[in-house]
Amino acid sequence: PVLPSRSLAPGCAGPGRRRATDMASTRRTPLACFGAAVVVATCAVLLRWDSEGASVAFTGSQLIAARRPCAAAVLTSPVATAASATDTAGTATGPAPSPAPAISPPLVAVLGANGKTGALVVEALRRAGARPRALTRSGIWTGSGDGRSRSSPPEEVEVARADVTDAASLAAGLAGCAAVVFAAAFSRGSSLPKDVDNAGLVRAAQAVREQEVGRLIVVSSAAVTRPYAPVGVLLNTVGSGVLLEKLKGESEMRGILRGSGSTYTIVRPGGLKNGPAAGFDKLQFNQGDTLVGSVPRADVAAVCAEAAVDPENRAANKTFEMYEANTRSGLLPWYGESKYAVAGQRDCGAMLGALLDDEAVTDVPGLLPF
Repeated sequence: PVLPSRSLAPGCAGPGRRRATDMASTRRTPLACFGAAVVVATCAVLLRWDSEGASVAFTGSQLIAARRPCAAAVLTSPVATAASATDTAGTATGPAPSPAPAISPPLVAVLGANGKTGALVVEALRRAGARPRALTRSGIWTGSGDGRSRSSPPEEVEVARADVTDAASLAAGLAGCAAVVFAAAFSRGSSLPKDVDNAGLVRAAQAVREQEVGRLIVVSSAAVTRPYAPVGVLLNTVGSGVLLEKLKGESEMRGILRGSGSTYTIVRPGGLKNGPAAGFDKLQFNQGDTLVGSVPRADVAAVCAEAAVDPENRAANKTFEMYEANTRSGLLPWYGESKYAVAGQRDCGAMLGALLDDEAVTDVPGLLPF
């Protein structure tokens, strides 16, 4: 119920006030006194309604009594606000408050947006309702992640220049962003892992802290902490020590962001493959770097987008491996079941929420099986 504050006795407006005025200009009778008492008692009952689960709020000259489960709808919905601005007799008590302004989509930067995975992250962010900013070394983005180039980027995609080896360009590229996805990686023949996967990530983390970007999502790799595993030996051999450099960069990145108010998420996919996404319910996440498998790039992109825009930020300060569950195998023969594995859910946010913060992941096997 909504009552105009002027309807409270004594001196109330409308029919109540007219009655009180009439009584004041004539001889007061017991019946008139009784009527005034009824008005006062009725208002007192309404004011005491809060004891039955109502919240009472004053807005200008209005007294709004709204039950708690519906309070938000009453205060934010234009229809409900208009209805609550009219008393039970249909008399308007004042203009309805203006509706809350629309919330603009979050701006999320993607470093390495011309890469196969990075281009797919841009597309995944569009589908997730974010506003992507594709950052490339050239300042040109025409990729779609499927091997086909675009003549021009979609209208909702911002394109800018940023080079992970150039701190000034990173600061400019990340300005105003709510999150950034680091999908940059060294390119054989034109760059080295120590400059991109290590120092480049460190520079990005410094820019995130300086620009007060809320989240940093890093696309890394499985076996980063297992250089002695067959996969680790292979990748470090053919990739100029890429896993070793990634590990150094990730360790320093954590230290830079610690206590800054910015969070990190490290996504460590297994063997990347092209093609359509398998879907969240076909994936498995694990912590401890003991299991590996293959995974479509499209699924990696979708998980990064979810980590970037999840309202609850359930991936904050977590590191995990991801792969299709039916391709899973141990990095070493004695790495079997994992207590940290999460799988079989269609809701990616729920899977991210089921993972543990990095500091809680302690029970992991070492090099030897004993």
